[in-house]
Amino acid sequence: TEGLVMHCGSFSKCLAPGYRVGWVAGGRYAQKISRLKLMTSISPSVPAQAAIADYLQHGGFDRHLRKLRHALEMQQGAMLASAARHFPEQTRVTRPTGGYFLWFEFPERVDSLKLYQMALAQGISIAPGPMFSAQRGFSHCARLNHGYPWTPQREAAMGVLGRILQAF
Repeated sequence: TEGLVMHCGSFSKCLAPGYRVGWVAGGRYAQKISRLKLMTSISPSVPAQAAIADYLQHGGFDRHLRKLRHALEMQQGAMLASAARHFPEQTRVTRPTGGYFLWFEFPERVDSLKLYQMALAQGISIAPGPMFSAQRGFSHCARLNHGYPWTPQREAAMGVLGRILQAF
């Protein structure tokens, strides 16, 4: 009610990552945001904005989101099943109702920073737990991305991660 809330969003994660189109409802700060935006950007991407506006106007976005949600749900299920096959039995995992990341809690003996380095040497990228903590917590945790279509290569990568985890 006092204009202190700003709502920011973008289409980067759900529609068009390369377009870099977003928005802000700036409340009482709207004019200041507009000035700052004008000072920091030579020109917005008018064709990208126009393309997204046209897409939104013709109803494709809702249909796209339904398909995206379904795909992410299937990919999450594939990753969960693969983790159950390959990861240590004591591994715990979140089961979020949305998004495209899973948070894994491995047995205490696992050092996720070492896991990260060993996985990266095999061409596999994970996000080790300590990067989500100012105190380097979550040392035996990692975040994995299931936002890409599930392929035999991703299944094989989970097997490699499982073998690395077993080595701890």
